[in-house]
Order: sequence, then C-alpha cells, then structure tokens
Amino acid sequence: YITCMNPTAGSFSINPRLQRHFAVFAVHFPGADALATIFSSILSAHFLQGGFSYGVSRSVGTLIQAAICLHQKISQNFLPTAIRFHYIFNLRDLSNIFQGILFAVPESIRYPMDLVHLWLHESSRVYSDKLMEEKDVELFNKILLDTGKRYFEGIDDSMFIHQPLVYSHFSQGVGEPRYHQASDWEKLQKTLADALEHYNELHAVMDLVLFEEAIQHICRISRILEAPYGNALLVGVGGSGKQSLCRLAAFLSSLEVFQITLRKGYSINDLKSDIAALYIKVGVKNIGTVFLHTDAQIPDERFLVLINDMLASGDIPDLFNDEEVDMIVSSIRLELRGLGLIDSRDNCWNFFIERIKRQLKVVLCFSPVGFTLRTRARKFPALVNCTAIDWFHPWPQLALQSVSSTFIEKIPGLEPKVRVSICDFISYAHTSVNEVSVKYQQNEKHFNYTTPKSFLEFMKLYDNLLGKKRNELAQKVDRLENGLQKLKNTASQVEDLKARLALQEVELWQRNSDIEALIAKIGQQTDKLNQERAVADAEEQKVEAIQASVTKQQQETEDDLAKAEPALQAANTALNTLNRLNLTELRTFPNPPAIVTNVSAAVLVLLSTQGRIPKDRSWKASKMVMSKVDEFLQALVNFDKEHISEATVRCVRDDYLKDPEFNPEFVRQKSSAAAGLCAWVINIIRFHE
Repeated sequence: YITCMNPTAGSFSINPRLQRHFAVFAVHFPGADALATIFSSILSAHFLQGGFSYGVSRSVGTLIQAAICLHQKISQNFLPTAIRFHYIFNLRDLSNIFQGILFAVPESIRYPMDLVHLWLHESSRVYSDKLMEEKDVELFNKILLDTGKRYFEGIDDSMFIHQPLVYSHFSQGVGEPRYHQASDWEKLQKTLADALEHYNELHAVMDLVLFEEAIQHICRISRILEAPYGNALLVGVGGSGKQSLCRLAAFLSSLEVFQITLRKGYSINDLKSDIAALYIKVGVKNIGTVFLHTDAQIPDERFLVLINDMLASGDIPDLFNDEEVDMIVSSIRLELRGLGLIDSRDNCWNFFIERIKRQLKVVLCFSPVGFTLRTRARKFPALVNCTAIDWFHPWPQLALQSVSSTFIEKIPGLEPKVRVSICDFISYAHTSVNEVSVKYQQNEKHFNYTTPKSFLEFMKLYDNLLGKKRNELAQKVDRLENGLQKLKNTASQVEDLKARLALQEVELWQRNSDIEALIAKIGQQTDKLNQERAVADAEEQKVEAIQASVTKQQQETEDDLAKAEPALQAANTALNTLNRLNLTELRTFPNPPAIVTNVSAAVLVLLSTQGRIPKDRSWKASKMVMSKVDEFLQALVNFDKEHISEATVRCVRDDYLKDPEFNPEFVRQKSSAAAGLCAWVINIIRFHE
C-alpha cells in the first residue's frame, strides 16, 4: 500500500498506530541542480527544434537559473498564514512559468531580451496574480527586479513589467503571432473594444468599460484559458467584473460559456445532470466550453465535491450510468480507430476524460470576504492547487474616473466642465469612503465593505436623483407656463364671445323662420317613415330566423370540436413523451418485436405525402426515416392532421388499428418510444374521425 500526503494541508497528521505498519519517506523539494537539469532538457529541446535564433537558445541556461532563484526568494518571503492560506509555492508554480514560456514562437522571440521579457511576464502571472494586497505585489516587483538585474543586463528601474502579452484568436495585426507582446496599448484596447462590440451583437449586451486593469485581467484570463488544462480561480469582491471579463475572454478564445441556472429545489442531482450533459457536449462533440461558476451558485457545500473532482482528475464517480458509459465509449471508439489507436474500453474512457480536461475550462468566481473561501480551500484543495489564481484588487483612481466618465457621458444636458467635476467627485467620494472604512476597521474592529458594485450603485443613484429632480422642475415650469397661457387665452376668448354674441342674435331670428318651415316638411315625411318602418319589421323577422339557424349550427360545430379536442391533446401528450434519447434507443433495435415494426410502419403511412402509401414499410425503412431524430420529431409536431387522405386513414385503420396488440400500454412493455408513437397514431386517427 502506498499513501501520498501533503504536509502543508491543514488536515495533515499521521496516526501513531499506522506508523508501526508503514515506512514513512519524506519527499523533499528537488534541489537547484535537479531542477536545472529537468527544465534545461525541456526548454533546450523547444528552442533548438523550434527555429529560434542562436542567441535566444544560448540564454536558456541563465533564464532557468534566474527562475529557480526567484522561486526560492518567493517561497522565503511569502509564507502562508491563516489569511494568506494560498501562499504555497511549489514545483507546480515553477512548472507553470516554463509552461508559459513554451507558448513562445520564433516570430515573437527574436532576441534574448524578448525571452527575458517573457520570463518577467510569466513570473508575474504565476506569482503576482495570486497575491492579496498591493504591498505584497510591490514587494514581489522589487524581488523580481532585483533577480532580473542579477542575471541579465539591460534591466533597470524604468523598465518594469511590460505591457501584458495577449494569447487569443484575435490578432492585433496581420502577421502577428498569437502569443506576443502588446507593444501598442491603444491598438490592444481597440482590438478588445471591437471584440466586445462583436460579442454584444451575438449575446446579451455587456456594458463594460475597458480601462487598463480590466484589459490586463482579460489578457490574464485569456492566457489561462488557452493553456492546456487551464482552469482559473477569480477572486474579488462583488461587482469587480469577474464574470463579464471571463465571458469576453472566452469569446476571444472561441469558447462557449456554460453556467447553471439555480431554481427552487435545485439539488446535487440536478448539478450532476447538468455536468453530465456538459461532459457529453465537450467530450463527445469536442466543443470547447468554459464552466463558469460563482459562490452564489453553491446552495449546498456538496456541490464543491463534484467541482473538486472536475479540477483534480476530470473523472467524477457515478456521473454516468452503464448505458451512458457504453454510449460514450461507442462514440469515442470510432474516433480512436481513425487515429490508429487501440479502441479498448479503458482507452476510450481515458481518451474521453483527457479531452474533458483539455477542452473544459473551469472558471470559479469567488469572493474573499469572510472565512468562506479559506474554509472551502482547506476542505477542497483542488480549488487552489488545480487552478490559476487571478486576484482582483480594488479599482484604482484612474479606473474609477474612467468608469464614471463613461457613465456621465450618457447623461444628456450636462456641460463639459460640469461633467469633469462630477466624475472627479464620484471617484473621490468612493475612495474617501474606502479610506474611512479602513480607519473604522482599525478603531472599531468592524468591517464596512465598499465594492465596485457599490460604486456602480452610487452612479445609478445619482442618475436617478438627477432625473427625478429634472422631472420635478420640468413639471413646475410646465404648470407656470400653462397658467400664464390660460390667462391670456381667457382674455382673448372673452372678447371673441362678445363679438360672436352680437352676430348670433341676428342668426337666431333667421333660424326661427327656418325651423317653422322645417316642421311643416317633417310632418309630410312622417307618413313615409311609418311605411318604411313596416318593411323594416318584416326584414327583422327574417334576420331573427337566420340567426336562430346560425346559432344551432354553431352549437353543433362546438359539439364536434369538443369531441375532437381530447384526441388532439392526447396526440400532443404522446409527442411530449418522445425525445432524442428514447428515439435513438428505438433505432438501435436490430430486430424489434412485430408490434414495434407495425407502429413504425403506421407512422410511415401517416407521414406519406399526398396519400401515396409507401410500399416499403419494413423496419429498415423506418430506421432510415428516424435517422435524423430532430427532423423526424419536427415532422410529427408539424403533421397536417386536418388534411389526411382517406386512403391513408383506410390503410392505417385496416392494417394496424384492428390489431388488438396495437395498444400503447402493451407496446410500452417493448419500448417507451414506440408506445408514444402508437398513442400518437391512434389519437391522430380519432381526431380525423
């Protein structure tokens, strides 16, 4: 028996009773010479066989010594504590640096200093991105700068961590390699802005402000997603932009994003079902996907057991039943044969899991507030050990001003000078509250969290208050203007009424004369009207008779419809029992029972066009029709049930419905999909009748 234990884990202990039965060996961290030998073999082969220049290949040895020295200094200066629980730097971190260097191509690494720049960048990504506080980042930068000066010439205080390197499918220019130094910051910003615009055209709109820190985080996340077995742990307070930046980075890497949707009663079994469907999508269909999960989507801590297994090995126990495993193995077997590999069951399953580990990128978005994160990291070590950590620090002053400026520009009716003042005050207010919160925590031992989400809510509050006050002022102005206008209109109307009154007196006398003449004329027309009324009464009696006939016919039609509706509903209910899975299962029958063949033949007859009853109604012909499952289901849903030819109905009724076994309950004993088709056929004929 061999047991491997991590001495840095919080639960590490050796039972004294077991010590009598086990030989304990301490596996120490490899020495500098051993590490130099290991990584020299890897890098030298890459740079010698990759077509790099002689000067670049020659500087590999010095680069490895500098990387080992830097790792030793980082391990000595950044020690793990209760709060800094993830400050554990081991061989995995050192390997990740060289893994990033292996992304290099000759087009981007032409001179030895380009390789040094790449090493500085990869060291920052591996070590600096997981540091919690700004002072730790400053200390790391100083250590990195001192180490660089010690081993390389041409490094001074003015040349520090260069602009981030982009690793994505979106190139900034023609002929540029995928992983290259972003020398033109404006061009990089424009590239990401175009990508964001393209994303908003295809997906739900994300209103992002691409300030410098946001762009850097996009580049970091993109680098993680493009790495083999790249999984990320994004740590930051609410509103930092973790999910939005991850979605944009995934779009840059041509990866789909999957995120569970919590609902009432969502349990671990539902999560297993979602992950199983995701595994089939990624492992069988080979679709690169990002599994985005936040701490708000963990109602049950047992969810992390599945996520921990996904990160650690990719193989989640009891995720699939035997039938699903057989389906996966059969799908993978054809691919292995095409690659010339042994298509045994174990090889197929291992190939499936390996593809999951490479194509499924797990990105966790957690908040550092409280003790939840450190507790989960202790219980589920893969959350930290098997992910690349990107710690989101508070937004700097320039970022706050950039976001507020973008927000204020959308508010109409503000003068340019006022816009600038408002932007400065909003960012100043947020920063000052942060400073007071620190003093409050030091003096009162209580926390007051101000997050980027608070900053965004603050700007929304300003916009709402400004709109409310503008509406109130506009209403008051409108009331005043309306009152003045009504006074003017009233005075004018009074003068008009006086003039019109004099004219109307003359008109009134003339109208009295006209009315007397009209009364005499009306007397003559009254007799004529009485005659026409008698004719109208006769017509009314005829209309009532017609209406009674129509009402009777309408009642008969409604009775017929009431008889047909249950059959139509039953047919639709039968269709709802059909899905891609049980139809695929039905197609796999080599020699189905006779009743199943009769059901499929009856469906073929109903689906025949213009009453042309197919001659070939064998099981083979039925399988051909059901080969395209989605089109077959769509044909059933869109079936023209109101225009079935009499020949078709007569064939189905005489050849199949008279069979006593043609019953859904009996057919369900053979196949659930065939039972649904049987019920559909029966109810379609009933509806027709």
